[in-house]
Amino acid sequence: MTRRRATPGRPTGSALVLALLIALGMALGIASPAQAASGEGADPAAPTLAVNVLKRLPHDPGAFTQGLIFHQGQLIESTGLYGQSSLRRVDPETGRVLALARLAPRIFGEGLALAPARPGSSPRLVQLTWREGLILTYDPGSLRQLSRLRLRGELWGLTWDGKRLILSDGSDTLRLLEPLALAETGRLAVREGQTPLGELNELEWIEGWLLANVLGQDRIAVIRPPGSKDAGQVAAWLDLSPLRRELAPASEVANGIAYDPHTRALYVTGKRWDRVFVLALPELLQHPPGKTPR
Repeated sequence: MTRRRATPGRPTGSALVLALLIALGMALGIASPAQAASGEGADPAAPTLAVNVLKRLPHDPGAFTQGLIFHQGQLIESTGLYGQSSLRRVDPETGRVLALARLAPRIFGEGLALAPARPGSSPRLVQLTWREGLILTYDPGSLRQLSRLRLRGELWGLTWDGKRLILSDGSDTLRLLEPLALAETGRLAVREGQTPLGELNELEWIEGWLLANVLGQDRIAVIRPPGSKDAGQVAAWLDLSPLRRELAPASEVANGIAYDPHTRALYVTGKRWDRVFVLALPELLQHPPGKTPR
């Protein structure tokens, strides 16, 4: 079979179609096949940061950790599972439970934050429940329950940024709530480049950054917070995968981030982990992200 030779300097029919498609893609902002293969024109992936372990502390391997905060030298932890959910105050050095409030068997404990009900008031513990539509508040010293509030939807993770509560529900969108009646004041869509980041779980506010566990992943997303430039974008990942090699086989997903602002150390653990790891604060998190220019 004789092949038709292309005239020098003129594309064949198929080449002409390809050229037209590439030109159209460039006009629409779509990467060409060659660009896609090389990564050119694609959204850059957020960098992955190694973690520096300062200390390894004991942790109850039966605790199905859902929320974790550091308060007055102690860890306060919310645990889940029906019939096993609790709120507990823990000595971080020994792992000993100093105080315990058990939830009713029909309630599944979830995320946890320490937040005032109104400006200037004493902080209270705010504990989520998974599918029950309940938010429970407690006195942080005695763990005495103060109130029950209602909120629709699944409730996963919670943190306080100094003026509002930020709540995850397992999707790629975080809800912003005022602290007294929990009225929604806004939302934050979380993305890595243009890709939505779903299954956001436990949250923690650290030096102006928002950190999130992602269900089933041994890494923590560092997210640009509301009001900052590129709000909702993942700026970096903290790699927890080396920690798993030190855990017992029964350990489940990473879930639990607490921050001690006095020592500037991170405390991380997971569901049924037998350890809490104390991490040095990465350089990125030592400086708050820039504000959105006016």
